[in-house]
Amino acid sequence: MKTIQSYLQKISIKEKYTPFVFLVIAFIGFGLLANRLGYYQDDWPYIFYAFNKGIPSIAQELYYDGRPNSAWLYISMFNVLGFKPIMWHLTAIVFRWLTATLVWYLFRRIWPNHLRQVTFSIFIFIVHPFFLIQSYAVNSILYWAGYLFFAASLLIMARNATEPKYRIPLTILAVILEAMHLFTSEYFVGMVLIRPFILYWILRGHDLSLRQRATKVITHWIPYLIALGAYVIWRLFLYIPPPTGDRNSPEILFALLSNPLPTLSYLIRIALQDSIIIAFTSWYQTLVPELFAFRSIFSWFVIFASILAFIITFIHLKQLKENVNNNENWLVQPLTLGLLLLLLGMLPIWIIGQDIVTHKNQFAGSRYGIGSTLGAALIAAVIVERLIDNKKKIAVIAAGVALAVSMHLTNEKDFAYSWEKQERFAQQLIWRAPQIEPGTALVPDEEILGFMGGYSVAFSINTSYQPGDIQTPPYWYFPFYYTHPNVNDFLQGVPLEDRKLTMNFSGNSNKMLLLSFNPEMKRCLWILQPQDTNLRLISEDMRQLSAGSDINLIKQNDGIEPSLPESIYGKQNNQTWCYYFEKADLARQYKQWDEVVRLWEESQSIGERADNGFEYVPFIEGHGHQENWEQVKSLTKLAKRITEGLEPSLCTALDRLTASAPPSQERDETINNLKNDLQCENFQ
Repeated sequence: MKTIQSYLQKISIKEKYTPFVFLVIAFIGFGLLANRLGYYQDDWPYIFYAFNKGIPSIAQELYYDGRPNSAWLYISMFNVLGFKPIMWHLTAIVFRWLTATLVWYLFRRIWPNHLRQVTFSIFIFIVHPFFLIQSYAVNSILYWAGYLFFAASLLIMARNATEPKYRIPLTILAVILEAMHLFTSEYFVGMVLIRPFILYWILRGHDLSLRQRATKVITHWIPYLIALGAYVIWRLFLYIPPPTGDRNSPEILFALLSNPLPTLSYLIRIALQDSIIIAFTSWYQTLVPELFAFRSIFSWFVIFASILAFIITFIHLKQLKENVNNNENWLVQPLTLGLLLLLLGMLPIWIIGQDIVTHKNQFAGSRYGIGSTLGAALIAAVIVERLIDNKKKIAVIAAGVALAVSMHLTNEKDFAYSWEKQERFAQQLIWRAPQIEPGTALVPDEEILGFMGGYSVAFSINTSYQPGDIQTPPYWYFPFYYTHPNVNDFLQGVPLEDRKLTMNFSGNSNKMLLLSFNPEMKRCLWILQPQDTNLRLISEDMRQLSAGSDINLIKQNDGIEPSLPESIYGKQNNQTWCYYFEKADLARQYKQWDEVVRLWEESQSIGERADNGFEYVPFIEGHGHQENWEQVKSLTKLAKRITEGLEPSLCTALDRLTASAPPSQERDETINNLKNDLQCENFQ
């Protein structure tokens, strides 16, 4: 151990390379899996509008989303980055790193004699465990761009307070940056109120009386106050909300004026609860017990990455000079700033009646506290500096970074699987249903894609079919249990309607396709139909609902076979079992039995096999219609052997062959023998 410690101490990382070290930590925490990540939940509206309706249409989308002034940011970013997910994920990481680096330079100006402690806070900030939706790359650009503009504006203001050169043009730039983050991203509106505190501390080293210092603070603050005032006037009096209403109306602000005491009591209670969640409770989730099971390659990968993050952080902090005349009274300043940032960072959401503690979606709710994570990081650094033994401080900070990295990587693994599942779903859907009649509802039993949601999946499905500049979406997605959990009513026909931004869908359950998608059980996408009412591999509700699934809504494509947008999904692989199953199921629908057999032969030539016997049924029927009864016998027995409980579905398939396959003695003998083997008389 002493040898390792001695070796580590010999490694030198100079102070000027600190921003580069921050970048390395950010990449370890968020970039190692970036090539496996895609788009999620609130990313999809941006993708849908930009890809289908053109990049300028984002202005319309954001007007309906309540952020009309954010359009310039996204129009610029889409023109630069395009639609490849990796570009958005790397850019979001860079924005996060740049924000942390600028804040580090700012804190160095405020506390120049406490470099190590300042760096403590930035290491914690850059991987803070509260913000969970870094992987919503398109959406998180809004947050990190706003944060970046805010940090740059603060740094320039701090510089101008002590350096007169270029003060006027730089002040103009800083005010423009403040206006950019205020009007673009409202999440940091409350945090601008820390400016006078920063100015006061920056000026403390100058030989000024209290009155002179206060005067200078006000003088330097006035331009930024004007920008803030302009934003408040615009937001309260000049902003014209979309026809759908103002979803960010400052209702608590109005309640504070009309009913102050109960509203103030509510704010105090929410402030305490939300602050505790961000500053302390969020660290509980860094202790991932599954990580230490050592049961998978990924667990070892995360452990290695976490150890690497620990070593890099530890070595770098060890190299930084510590203030020998450390006066603990200075901790009052970072603690004060940390508390202010923690509270003011959440002020915008409290004003509109939102909070973290009662939010039903932990991931989506974490965006509300992104600004406050800087305050939480400062508080954590102060606690470590004040309460932890001097020899252990660096190890504690490095351990915190390592734990946060392990949590983020584990989180990103789930995001990566969600994207993989999205890709499979979209690709298999377009294979099975190259065209779908407009007005069709796509209905699974429940949510089938993680980190998504009904409208997100609807936007992704419509984008997969590349409909162009549409005014009404041709398809929409309605998970049954979230829509209308009464099976009988659903089969009789109920309205299926939804609205998101400018897209309005109005359909009916009489015009729907029922989907079963469970790749976790090694299944392809199944589009169910009335003949599947006895399929034991799905729930009772799904069996009943399959009676209303109308596969005649699926049309074959004339001409070129449709494919997913390569700029979004990348190049897709057609040499998979699910490709052959989906195309065979489509061919079966149109009674193209020679095509079914051709697909079977091609799948066998490359060694593809089904993991579920139900997926052999189209090929059983295809070979029966082509009078290859030996293959029918072989596939039926294989399907029964690999999948328990499939007998009713196989018996039904044999009944269909009895009714429609070319008559022959071999047909009758084969079917009768198979029915006896399956004991079909028990399923009549």
